[in-house]
Amino acid sequence: MDKIWIILEREYLQRVKKKSFILSTILTPLIFPIFIVITVFVLSTEESEERIIALLDSNNFIEDSTKFQNNIFLKSDEKISDIQNLIDDGIIYGALEIPKLDIYNPDELRFYSKNVPGGDLISGIESLIENKIRELKIQDLKLNEESLEKLRTRISMETYSVDSDLSSGTNEVGVKQSNSDVAFGLGYFNGFLIYMFVFIYGSFILQSVLDEKTSKVVEVIISSIKPTQLMMGKVLGVGAVAFTQIFIWIILVTSISTFTSMYFGINSYETTQIVQSEEEINNSKEVVKGIYEMFGTIDIKKTVFIFLIYFLGGFFLYGAFFAAIGSAVDNLQDASQFTLPISLPIIASLMFMGIVLNNPEGNASIFLSMFPLTSPILMMARLAFGVPDWHLVISILILIISVIFALWFAGRIYRVGILTSGSKITYKLLWKWFIMKNY
Repeated sequence: MDKIWIILEREYLQRVKKKSFILSTILTPLIFPIFIVITVFVLSTEESEERIIALLDSNNFIEDSTKFQNNIFLKSDEKISDIQNLIDDGIIYGALEIPKLDIYNPDELRFYSKNVPGGDLISGIESLIENKIRELKIQDLKLNEESLEKLRTRISMETYSVDSDLSSGTNEVGVKQSNSDVAFGLGYFNGFLIYMFVFIYGSFILQSVLDEKTSKVVEVIISSIKPTQLMMGKVLGVGAVAFTQIFIWIILVTSISTFTSMYFGINSYETTQIVQSEEEINNSKEVVKGIYEMFGTIDIKKTVFIFLIYFLGGFFLYGAFFAAIGSAVDNLQDASQFTLPISLPIIASLMFMGIVLNNPEGNASIFLSMFPLTSPILMMARLAFGVPDWHLVISILILIISVIFALWFAGRIYRVGILTSGSKITYKLLWKWFIMKNY
């Protein structure tokens, strides 16, 4: 154990002392809010240049010189072939051709442009023509616009989570307000964060093992320590670096959140209770208060605690496999063909995240959040929507068992591969190393 600790300490100190680690740890939590502020500022100050769209309208749906978004429709009597030449030369942006339409069975519109137009423009034009056709139908059917408008009904719905733990000593079951949009965003963010960390720190382990093997330093180290102890020390050392970085980020984010809540007059202990320091507050403060209200529906402490468990489980599970690959190959080119099968479940987790977020209680979501190769990412995606405690317990137990197996499996390959060089690595050879006895 002392030897594992020495390797762990060496790996840990070697990485945390680097300037790149210090800068990335401090600056990363600031990048996202800075990026959001810059994006909002650019969008608010953006002045798009007006684009000319030639209009060939056989129905007079759109008037001449009509402005739409940052476009101006100008009626034209020229042939479409001549207009297409103007588009190709960049003189005008595009052309909208509206054939003579039967309002009860309209034909398709045609839009011409040099580049593929944005979705907002196309959907906007379609809505514009649909509204015009609707007006014509109302006139033709002699319907009353005011009566039709009264038929429109808009419903908003608030969601609440039922939880007996929130009961205040009465027979009534406690409830708290929930927000599906926040749960969706938080679930995706948590899952993607684990996905990113597993890839980044897994590659660190592979690179560290490969560097020592190719420089022959490992031959000296192995003379005083068992290969499996060396592997465990490396995995634990890099894991400690990752845990340190996440811990610092939690402190920084909490500090930034606390100072922000104090500045905007928000009670940081009860985020749903807003302290009105002024009768009239500006729009920016209202937006920030709204964000705090939405996140007040999430149990942040539980989310952080479960996140750390699944992060550590996912890291050690995949980190063991990356260490085994690093010990088996002689260069990064050979490593790439063996890292692909390991990376596929991680990539698949990101692809399946949409299924889990849209139906977190479905059978597929439950299975994927229990399966150890996908649970670190997809259980975190489910967590924001509320997961039964027994689901969490079973998933974590399966993950722990899988981590123990992965470390044992990787250790048997590592003990042979770390001292082997020059061999053509195949899956058959890796299996031979795994079953080899008394090496």
